[in-house]
Amino acid sequence: MCVNLIINYLLLSAVGFYTHTKISIGRLLLGAAVGALCSLSILLPKLSFLTDTALKLAVGTVTVTAAYGKKPLKAFLRLYAVFLTATFFFCGIIIALWYIFTPKNLIIKNSVIYLNISSLSLILYSVICYILFKVIYTLAGRLDTKETVCILTVKQGFNAVRVKALIDTGSSLKEPFSQSPVIVMPKTIAASITPKEIEEYECVTTLRYRERINNIRFVPFTAVGCSGILPCFCADEILINDCPCDKSVYIALCNDEYIKGDCQAIVPCDIL
Repeated sequence: MCVNLIINYLLLSAVGFYTHTKISIGRLLLGAAVGALCSLSILLPKLSFLTDTALKLAVGTVTVTAAYGKKPLKAFLRLYAVFLTATFFFCGIIIALWYIFTPKNLIIKNSVIYLNISSLSLILYSVICYILFKVIYTLAGRLDTKETVCILTVKQGFNAVRVKALIDTGSSLKEPFSQSPVIVMPKTIAASITPKEIEEYECVTTLRYRERINNIRFVPFTAVGCSGILPCFCADEILINDCPCDKSVYIALCNDEYIKGDCQAIVPCDIL
């Protein structure tokens, strides 16, 4: 169970990293513990292919749900698919090693892997694999220069804005207090969803009166050739390609000349 707890923890963490889904250490441990508990199926009699497959799918469902909680169907299926892919990839490597080297300290039964190695070695090898995964994924993202776009829908009160947005892997804007991701949108595009507090702030020039206006946050930014502070507000609802975003996301308002081309907003990949 300790072996599977560590492996499941790293697999679930890799899923969150790959899908840009935030997850707490507590939820990671919960999901890993559920998966580790299910690893006791190695003590069952040898299962048939259909039973083993059904059990494997059920364990994956319970593990992902325990780790990432209740999600919209589309978001859950994405997490589930990535988790299964990572699991099959890991199992494929282990099985390949089994057939090539036939180590005496490895047992595979009912799709459960048991490694009879020291805890220190297991942790060391697992951490090295995880670091390599993150390094390779990060480098691959930097080498991919193709611009990715999406359809962004922002709902605020009874109004909504639907625009074509650029997914920027280099965007690291965060709302300073909550550390929530920030979408940048021109003021004219977001006019219909802009709260009245921001409009009042823009109109008032006296600092004493500006300090009385609440519900406004500010995000410092630095771009090529310019820097400053953008006013922002927390959106009621965000949809990316019509898929609801389950995170708290802020909308920062910029001047129209900051965003050029076909896209009318900049979306950080953290919210995908």
